Amino acid sequence: MTIRPKSDSQLARVAMNLAIGVAGLVIVRLIASALPMFRDAGWIVDDKLTVQAGVVIAVDALLLSVLVRFAIEIRAYLLGRVPAISGFGNMGASLVFLIITGIAYTDFKPLMHAWPDIKPVYLWSFFAVAATLLAGIVVLIFRDRDSIAALILRQPMPTRPSPQHSHADESTAAIGR
Repeated sequence: MTIRPKSDSQLARVAMNLAIGVAGLVIVRLIASALPMFRDAGWIVDDKLTVQAGVVIAVDALLLSVLVRFAIEIRAYLLGRVPAISGFGNMGASLVFLIITGIAYTDFKPLMHAWPDIKPVYLWSFFAVAATLLAGIVVLIFRDRDSIAALILRQPMPTRPSPQHSHADESTAAIGR
């Protein structure tokens, strides 16, 4: 199923959904942090992870799901808005996922304090995800750099040679040597 933007009002709706979701969950997070029953509930893991921290982690996980939905919607918007640059939507989504990765790494650190044995797995898992997202963004930028430059300079988009023609040119060049 492909989602095509009908106008810029789709972007406004996506941004408003993000704002409502983030604002609502930030309010819930503040309320949950202030409720005395969560503070007084004690520990999930003795002297390492409180019930209050567990509730905040759960709310943050919901916040991350709102951001994931935003990444999906922004990708669909960019793919429809700038179809000449095929990687533009993926770049936008990857940037949002990179932000999500940084937030998750920071927000879920209490788990690492509660269970110190998971520290290497925790660190390297987030490192691998961030490095993969960054590498993907770099590949997309270099692949589409001519089209991005044309878009910025408001010039006509360069045409890409079809895969058939580029392989045919390579094989004739190899035969002519």
